[in-house]
Amino acid sequence: MESDPLASRKRRSRLAAFGPGLLFAGAAVGVSHLVQSTRGGAEFGVAAVAIVVASCLLKWPAFRFGPLYAAATGNSLLDGYRRRGRWTLLVFTLMTLAICFTTLAAVTVVTVGLLINLVPWIGEQLQAIALPGGPGLEVAWASIILLGVIGVALGTGGYRLLERIMKFVMPVLAICTILAMALALPRILSQGWPVVPDISRESNRSLIAALVGWMPAPIDIAVWSSLWTLAKMRTDRSRNRLRPILFDFDVGYLGTLVLAVCFVMLGAAVMYGSGETFSGKAPEFGGQVVDLYANQLGEWTRPIVGTAAFLAMLSTTVTVADGFPRALAAVVAAAFGPVRPTRGERNPSVVPTPLRHVIESSMGKDSEESGEEENRRSDRGSEGRRISYWLAFILVAAGAGVILFRVVPEDFKRLIDFVTITSFVIAPVLVLFNHLSVTGREVPKSARPGFIWRGWSWLCFLVTFVFALWYLLDMAGLLQPVPAAGG
Repeated sequence: MESDPLASRKRRSRLAAFGPGLLFAGAAVGVSHLVQSTRGGAEFGVAAVAIVVASCLLKWPAFRFGPLYAAATGNSLLDGYRRRGRWTLLVFTLMTLAICFTTLAAVTVVTVGLLINLVPWIGEQLQAIALPGGPGLEVAWASIILLGVIGVALGTGGYRLLERIMKFVMPVLAICTILAMALALPRILSQGWPVVPDISRESNRSLIAALVGWMPAPIDIAVWSSLWTLAKMRTDRSRNRLRPILFDFDVGYLGTLVLAVCFVMLGAAVMYGSGETFSGKAPEFGGQVVDLYANQLGEWTRPIVGTAAFLAMLSTTVTVADGFPRALAAVVAAAFGPVRPTRGERNPSVVPTPLRHVIESSMGKDSEESGEEENRRSDRGSEGRRISYWLAFILVAAGAGVILFRVVPEDFKRLIDFVTITSFVIAPVLVLFNHLSVTGREVPKSARPGFIWRGWSWLCFLVTFVFALWYLLDMAGLLQPVPAAGG
């Protein structure tokens, strides 16, 4: 029986449409899932599922507005910020600089920890070499080397490399994670679990803030998604196709939600109530994460699972190493240039559609190609200059290197908690910026979010603002102590 060529082309087209959504999933599944979701399950049990699901659903509009704005206008979300005033770009830049160094350091050290656990020989060789700084800095040096390799890869592969990595890694990780969670279900269902987490202890409240701050990812990744969407449209030479772009994002986003629940379940099944805690050392922590899978699937799966977990964190490190410089380069382009026209403003539809088709046909193919080339140049301008990208990459990598040597040898979990809590506190500001941009006049009415999405977005802003304010007041000691559960 011959296959239908048309159906085959449609399947290839659907697969080719995936890209920025998978990159979002790759960036999200790293620290927030492998580290924080697992810790949440180990500390709070199945009660952490409610926190994870609520956080993901609540923030959906804020993240979705990034690719929506890019697809609708042909510009990045930062150009939308620029239209609200240059002060928004200053705020975004300060927020980015507050977390970019610690974020890159955090994801890199977790990746190296998983690599050393997967290939112990690497750790042994690092210890055998007399590295500057003395013993205990092997992981930091390995992280610096990894960042150098990633820089070379990004310089030679660019966006297409990111996309190809994610199309391979995410299905493998998803299958392993869902299978491990399914095998852990009997243990989960046989136990009694608390309905709500205990928030009477300050450490638990901080863990919840850290869990929510990066669940499923920090809000600034919406800006990255808009830039990845522009890169996808430019490299594929595609026109504005809003629906496939949003479908790609929604699939990736819901995938991160499912995987987050799975990681919470695994942490709860293996570590909740056991008295065991996660190590503060990256290699040991990587081993504990792999143990979550191996204990459910069997020891024979350890190399496979270890490889999948390492690839997941590697993809996260690559996307983070690309995302921050990409965003900073775009900030420079948006802040120091004029307000960029949208795609509709560059190509106004003042001629009736039937007549326009006749004119374009009479002018031939060259006219159409020149128009597409103009749009691609415009998209590149919105992404910023390559020199700005690489200067930003060097800056972020250097800052991460300083943190790797000063903080990571002591306790990398403290580093992760710092950056995730910071993201939790600044989230309301970026939620508001995203909402104002995507509902702005420059976005075509047909592409603007509807009533439900707008209301959902305002709810996201209100809830994130209230909880961020509550956390800051609580940490300042201005609130009454929370009574213990059942007390």
